[in-house]
Amino acid sequence: MGLFRDLFSRPVTLRDLKVALLRVERERRKKQLELRTTSERQGTLIEEAKRARKSGSDLELDYVWEEVSQVRTEQGFLRRELRVLNLEGIGLKRYVRGMERLQREKNPGGVKKLIERIRRSDLDTKLAAQNLREREYLDELGQILEDAGLELEEIGTAPDDPAKAKFVADLDEIVKAEDAGKSEVAAERAASLRTRLEREAEGMASADGEDT
Repeated sequence: MGLFRDLFSRPVTLRDLKVALLRVERERRKKQLELRTTSERQGTLIEEAKRARKSGSDLELDYVWEEVSQVRTEQGFLRRELRVLNLEGIGLKRYVRGMERLQREKNPGGVKKLIERIRRSDLDTKLAAQNLREREYLDELGQILEDAGLELEEIGTAPDDPAKAKFVADLDEIVKAEDAGKSEVAAERAASLRTRLEREAEGMASADGEDT
């Protein structure tokens, strides 16, 4: 059962919404910490891969590449989970503001209409979709508030794996710079490699997922 379906399957109060928002924000911080941890792990793996490349150990390099691929996959899942949590948070914040406004206006009918409209929505379906469409979700969220009178990969290590080939080529450039005594250039290239891997992970999480 999705967050909103579960929350609104029973009588819900403003306090219930605020408690749910706190839980979402707590889980969001947890996922952000996990993402930072995987990013640090990725940096360590790049160093290990660089040493393996320098020593000419293809077996060790293959092993490290497997781990790099796994970290990239984990980052993709974490980024997707964060996107869902972000959208859930946006929805809850808007519902809290909307309900607060309706209560200030002493409009119980409006509160009831808002709750019923949320219950009839398919926000949980959109959030659970394999390809998360953020714009569709936000449009639906806006329509709910308007109706209530409120404005408001599969990763492998095949011999011809192009991702691995690019990774190794980047490693070679880092090693080359270090061997030439160009430590700053090597550090810049290592940082660039790390950034590229993180962007690829983000792309895995959002591929076909956003209607713009």
